Amino acid sequence: MSNKIVIGSRESKLAVLQSQMVQDFIVQNHPDMEVDILTMKTTGDKILDRTLDKIGGKGLFVKELDRALLEGRSQLSVHSLKDMPMEESEELPILAFSKREDVRDVLVFPKGCEELDASKPIGCSSLRRKLQLQEIFPDVKVKSIRGNLQTRLEKLDSGEYSALVLAAAGLKRLGLEKRISRYFDTEEILPAAGQGILAVQGKKGLDYEYLKGYDDPEAHSVALAERAFVRYLNGGCTSPVAAYGQIQEGQLKLCGLYYEEETGHYLKGSKTGAVSEAEALGIALAKELKERCRKEYKVAKQEERKEMGKVWLVGAGPGDAGLFTLKGADVLEKADVVVYDSLVGQGILTRIPPDARLINVGKRAGHHMMPQNMINQVLADEAKKGNRVVRLKGGDPFLFGRGGEELELLTKEGVPYEVVPGVTSPISVPAYNGIPVTHRDFCSSVHIITGHKRQGMEYDIDFKALVHTKGTLVFLMGLTAMEDICKGLMEAGMDPDMPAAVLSKGTTAGQRRVIATISTLKKESDRQKIKTPAIIVVGKVCTLSEDFAWYEKLPLAGWKILVTRPRENISRTAAKLREKGAEVLELPSISISPLEDQSRLQEAFAKLNTYDWLVFTSPAGVEVFWRELGKKKVDIRCLGSVKIAAIGEGTKKKLLERSIYADFVPSVYDGDTLGKELASLLTGKEKILIPRAMLGNKTLVEELEKTGASVEDVPTYETDYQNCPLIDEKKEFEEGSIDMVVFTSASTVKGFVKSTNGLDYSRVRAACIGKQTKAAADAYGMQTYMSEKATIDSLIELVETLKRSEEKWN
Repeated sequence: MSNKIVIGSRESKLAVLQSQMVQDFIVQNHPDMEVDILTMKTTGDKILDRTLDKIGGKGLFVKELDRALLEGRSQLSVHSLKDMPMEESEELPILAFSKREDVRDVLVFPKGCEELDASKPIGCSSLRRKLQLQEIFPDVKVKSIRGNLQTRLEKLDSGEYSALVLAAAGLKRLGLEKRISRYFDTEEILPAAGQGILAVQGKKGLDYEYLKGYDDPEAHSVALAERAFVRYLNGGCTSPVAAYGQIQEGQLKLCGLYYEEETGHYLKGSKTGAVSEAEALGIALAKELKERCRKEYKVAKQEERKEMGKVWLVGAGPGDAGLFTLKGADVLEKADVVVYDSLVGQGILTRIPPDARLINVGKRAGHHMMPQNMINQVLADEAKKGNRVVRLKGGDPFLFGRGGEELELLTKEGVPYEVVPGVTSPISVPAYNGIPVTHRDFCSSVHIITGHKRQGMEYDIDFKALVHTKGTLVFLMGLTAMEDICKGLMEAGMDPDMPAAVLSKGTTAGQRRVIATISTLKKESDRQKIKTPAIIVVGKVCTLSEDFAWYEKLPLAGWKILVTRPRENISRTAAKLREKGAEVLELPSISISPLEDQSRLQEAFAKLNTYDWLVFTSPAGVEVFWRELGKKKVDIRCLGSVKIAAIGEGTKKKLLERSIYADFVPSVYDGDTLGKELASLLTGKEKILIPRAMLGNKTLVEELEKTGASVEDVPTYETDYQNCPLIDEKKEFEEGSIDMVVFTSASTVKGFVKSTNGLDYSRVRAACIGKQTKAAADAYGMQTYMSEKATIDSLIELVETLKRSEEKWN
C-alpha cells in the first residue's frame, strides 16, 4: 500500500471541502500517509447555459474524475452521491458511503428578504424539485439555475430570483446554515437519491485498507435502496425521480416519487422491508409505483372517454379450470373491469389479468355483498366509462344466475353486451361423479330446479308434476332445504327407495358424494357432514355412479396442488398435473421482465461470431435473447460456429423451438454443475457470452473464469415476486386445503415465501425439481422432496409417488 494518496475532486469550494473531509479521516487514522487533493473542472461545471437533461445528465460531473482514476493520476474520487450516475462501473466501484448529513431541501431568500416575492421566479437545478415545488407554490414560476453553490447565491442576491431551493447538506458543510429561510420536510419535497451522502470511489484492484471504518452501514443500506429505485426507473437529472430511505426499528422504509414522462402523471409511495434486502426493496417500490401510475392514468383516461364500453356475461363453469371455455378465457384476458362472485373457481380467478380492476359482488347463502340492483347498475356505469366489463359468474350466466336481470338494465340504458355461456354444474358435476343425467334404460329427460326458497315461505314447486316426468331431477342450492325437498317428492308419490345423491364441491379436489335414497339422503348427508356448494340428484341414474365413477380413479384425484410459475408462462407442469386428476391452483409467484436497457446485449450482437460459447441458464433467457435479435434485425447466421450450452430440458426445448440444438447440457440441471462440467471442456482461451437474469448464479461464472476463459455475464431480464390478490395462499395452507406445492426453480420458492409472509413453512410439503430448488425450500423449513431427474415428467412422477405413499399409510 502506497503512503501517498491523491484524491480527485471538482474544483468548487463545496467539492473541495467534501474531499478534505475524507482526507482528514485518512490522515487521522493513518498519520504516516500523505494525502493530496487534485482539483479539476468537469464538463458539467463548464456548460452552464443549458439544463442537465439537455446536455447528458449526471455523468458530466464525474467523467474527468473517472479518467484521472483510470490513468492513475488519482487513487480516490469524492462525490456527492446524488451527482453520481446510477449505473456503477465495475472498474471504478464505490468503496464507501459517508454518514448522511441533513437530507432535506431548503428555501433560501436573497440577503435582507424575509418572504417570497411572487413576481420573481424560484431558482432550482432539477426537474425533481420543480415538479414538487409546483404543488407548494402553484402561482410562482420556477426557473432553472446552474453553477456551483456560490455562483447560485450570487445570482439570488443580485435580484434575479425570489428564492433558491438547495440541499441543506451543502449549505451546512460550507457553514452557510444561517442562509436557510425554510426547511422542506421530506413529505413536501422528496430528496434526490443519495442526497446528503458522500461517495468515495476507487479503482478495481487497488488496496483500500486505509478506508476501513469510513463506510457508514446505515447510509450504505439506504443508498443501495435509493439508487436501485432510481436505476430501475432510468431516473436521474433528466427525469424527476426521487427516493429517500430511513431505518426505523430495524426495518428500512423507502419513500419514492415516480414520474411518467409520456403522460405527465406522477405519484409518491413507500414500502418497508428488511435492511438486508435494500436493493430488492428499491426495485419492488419502483415497479409498484410504475404499475400504479400506469393503472391510475389508464383509469383516468378511460373516465375521459366518451365512447361506450361493453359488458360480457361470462360463465366460469363449475370449478375445474379445465372446464372454462376458450371464448371465456379470451374475453377475460382483455378485461378492464371484472365483476365476480363467490362461486367462481380459484383456478379461474388466477386468470384475471393483473391490471384489471376487481369488483367483488360475491354471494353466499344468506349473505349478499352487493344487492342485485346495485350489481346491475355497476355493470352499466363501468361500461359507460368506456371499459371492457366482464361479469364473471359461477356456472352459466342464465341458469339461476340472474343474468337476465342484468341484461334488462343494460338493454334499457343502451349498453352493448354479449353472453358467453358456461359449463353448468347440473350436467358437469354428476358427470364427474359417474352419473349420466339421462340414460335410455332409466330416463329420457332431465329437470333442473332451484332448491333455494325465501325464508318463511313454502316452495313454489309442483312436486307432483316433477314425479310424473319420471326424469332425472337436479336441485341446485338445495342443501339446506334437502329435508323439505325429499319430503315434498315422497308426498307427491315418489317411491321412498328412489335412488338419490348429494354431490359436494364437484369437479374439484374436495369433490364428495353420498348415494342413498330420498328417504335416507338427509340422514346420510348429515352423517358424512356434506358442505356447500352441493347439488342434489334424484333418479335411477344415481345407481350407476359406482360403476361409472372415473374422476377419483385418476392418480392425483383428490389432491389440490399449488404450482408457482412466471405469470407469462402457461405452465406445462400444471397441465400435466391436471391430466392426472389434480386440482391445480396456478399462481404467479414471479414475473419475468426484460430490462429496458439492453445496450450491453446489443453490443454483444455486434460481435456474435467472436464468441466460442453462448450459455443459456433459463427458458426466459432464450426468449429475451431471440426477442432482442428480432428487434435489432440481427441475422441468426451471425452465430456462425458458436457452441451453445443449455442448463436443462426446459431451456433445451426452448432452443429447439428455434431449430437450435444445444451442444452441451449438464448431467445435473443447476448453475453449479453447468459451470463445473462446461469448464472441463474448455482450454482457457475461450470467449463466453451468458445472457441471463440480473441476479444470476455467481458460481457459474467463477467456475468458467478459473479456466482463464473470458466471460461476459450480461443481464437481460429480471425476476420480480408477485402474489394473487384474490387468493389467500397463507390461509389455504393453514386450513390444510393444499396438499402439495410444486417448485420448478429457486426463484419460485422465494416468490412463494414473499406472498405467504408469516406462514409456518413446516406445514408446506414441497416437490422440487432439483437440488438448488430443494435447498431454497429447505432453508425455510419446508417438508421437501426432490425429483430423481430435473425434468417436469420426473417431477410429476414424484408427486404421484408421494400420493400413493400417503394412501398406503392411510
